[in-house]
Amino acid sequence: MMMLSRRTLVPLAVAAGLLTASPAGASTAGGGPSAQAAGGDVPPVIPGIVRTRVKRTTSALDRLSGNVDAGDAAAATSTGKVIRQQLAAAWRGARYYIKHAPPPPAADARVHPPSARVSGGAPVGPVAADPPTVALAVFQLEDDVVSGIVGLLDGADAPMVGAMAPVLTFAFDSRDAAIQDVHAVAPPPSAGEARVVPRARAAGGAVVNTFDTVMPQVAPMLDDEVQQIEALKTEASDLQPAGKKLLRPAETRILLTQRQVNAYWPPVPADG
Repeated sequence: MMMLSRRTLVPLAVAAGLLTASPAGASTAGGGPSAQAAGGDVPPVIPGIVRTRVKRTTSALDRLSGNVDAGDAAAATSTGKVIRQQLAAAWRGARYYIKHAPPPPAADARVHPPSARVSGGAPVGPVAADPPTVALAVFQLEDDVVSGIVGLLDGADAPMVGAMAPVLTFAFDSRDAAIQDVHAVAPPPSAGEARVVPRARAAGGAVVNTFDTVMPQVAPMLDDEVQQIEALKTEASDLQPAGKKLLRPAETRILLTQRQVNAYWPPVPADG
C-alpha cells in the first residue's frame, strides 16, 4: 500500500509528477503518456534526485508498518534508519534542484514525441517541476512520515516506540532545517512591505509557483498533524504510556514549527 497521502494541500500536478516513472513520463502500450491534465496540460515531473527518494521513503514506511504489525522492534529500528537516510536525501536533492533548476520552457521550445497529443493535434509533453513545487513535495513527504509514525504509535509497546522515536525526531529536524533553507533562498517580504503574492508566468503563459505561494501550504499540514495527535491522545484506547510520553513533546515541536512557518510566510488574506 502507498502511505504517501496525496492531500489536496499539494497540487494535483505535484502528485502526478511524483508518480511519473521517468522524465519522459510513463507510457501506455501505444507509446503515449499515461496521464494528461484537463486541457492537454501534462503534469510537471518531479526530478529524479527527489522522486526516487520519495519512492524509497514511502516503501520503507510500508515496511515499517509491517514491522510494527509483526511486533519486530529490531526490524523497525533497521527500517527506521532507511527512512531517515532517504528523507535526508530527498531534501538534499530538493536543495540542489532549487539552486540548479532548469529555466521554465517557452511554449514554442517544447519538443515532444509525435504520439503525445491532445485533442486538436497539438503536441504536448512533460515539463520539469519548478523549485517551489519540488520543495513542497518533500514537505509533504516529511508530513507523511510524521503522520505515519504517529499513527503507528497506537498500540505500540515501549521497545517499538523506542524504535520509531528517532525517526519522528529526525523528520522534525529535517523539516525545520528545510524551512530555514527555503527562508535563506527566498526570504519573505519585510514587516513594512505590502504582502503581494503574484504568481510568475513563464514564456507561453504557464503559471510558475513561487515560494511565497507554496510555503503557506505547509502550515495546514502541521494543523493536521496536531489534530491527529489530539485525537490519538483522547480517543485511542490502546495507546501505551511510552506512546503518550512521546506525543507530548512531538506536539510541542509541531506547534513551534507552525509558528515559524507563519512568521516567515503569513497566510495570504482571502482577498489577496
